[in-house]
Amino acid sequence: MDILLYGHDGRGLGHVSRSVAIGMALRRIYPHLKVCVLTGCSQTQELIGDIPLDWIKMPAYDTVVIDGKSAGIEGPGGFEDKELGQLRAEQIRQLVSLYRPRLILADHTPQGKHRELVPALELETEDRPIWVLGMRGIVGSVAQVGSRVAADLYQRYFSALLWYGDATVLGNDHLAVLADRFAVEPVECGYVSRLIELVSAAHPSIITRYGCTLSIPWFGEHTDRFFDRLIEAIGLMGPDFGRFRIFVGHDDISSCRQKLEGLDFCSLERFGPHYVEALYSSRSAVVFGGYNSLVDVLSLGIPTLAVMRDMRDHEQQEHLETLIRAVGNRLTAVLENECSVEQLYTLLVDRMKADIDPFALPVNLGGAEKAARALAAIL
Repeated sequence: MDILLYGHDGRGLGHVSRSVAIGMALRRIYPHLKVCVLTGCSQTQELIGDIPLDWIKMPAYDTVVIDGKSAGIEGPGGFEDKELGQLRAEQIRQLVSLYRPRLILADHTPQGKHRELVPALELETEDRPIWVLGMRGIVGSVAQVGSRVAADLYQRYFSALLWYGDATVLGNDHLAVLADRFAVEPVECGYVSRLIELVSAAHPSIITRYGCTLSIPWFGEHTDRFFDRLIEAIGLMGPDFGRFRIFVGHDDISSCRQKLEGLDFCSLERFGPHYVEALYSSRSAVVFGGYNSLVDVLSLGIPTLAVMRDMRDHEQQEHLETLIRAVGNRLTAVLENECSVEQLYTLLVDRMKADIDPFALPVNLGGAEKAARALAAIL
């Protein structure tokens, strides 16, 4: 194998989506390279769609958010969090031994979740892989990233660091933090957009068919109440604004469906290939404010209401505030646990009526291609 792309999994899709996007770019630009994504995320194939990119599925982690803090719980396979970390560590070591990748890109810590990359890092073979670390635009305060273990492992085993951010938007502080933490000059790639890769492959025509596409990738401690208020606001709007397509995770379909009774202009769907088509053909969008979702809507130039979860680290809030200053009327934000039906109604109508130029975007979204070219150059 030429390149193995490790995507941290657990709650959101950001890490895996970035790994998939870079894999898509590699296969597009360098079709002769053998490239594979390694993750536990069960939605990976839905992210890849019809692009010729393969992936290896590990048993998945799962997390729960309590009082704004994320914690590991028993995964869907029945394994306890720490036990699964030990099993996956051995699985990754064996996979690296078997496939002998020339280069491994890890998103987003040198050690991996529960240090599951360490046994593979410590493999003593003649054809040791080149290790590269990929970091999201907002570095954040994740303890595992800022730990002495992370810094030591980077110094011992890693050869380069890719930063998936745009300094013209986020400033130079994140680059400085990474340079100081890992004693390396990061490669600034720009934001990584999976949708740009998908759209460039499909060449769809731009036809507005729907009023709004709504994305709720996972339900946290406040999401049920938020969803109730959101549906009430949509009911007040009625069908005049067009069809609402609402995408939720597999486990949430049943509980959400009964709340849409009587709203014939709304559809409830699982995430899959239709999500991209719906988003591409919508007048507006409602997404939660993670890296992946924000880059999706920015790449398509859709007026968006971004919902912020009440997390202790406040990373989403800080990132959104920074992006809003850069992109203006493209993004409007609301707190998941503090918004009212009336506020949601007003914001949704505003998004429907917003007039923006989808091609005049002051954010670098070419991170997937820049990262792919950087990895190929390292090889």
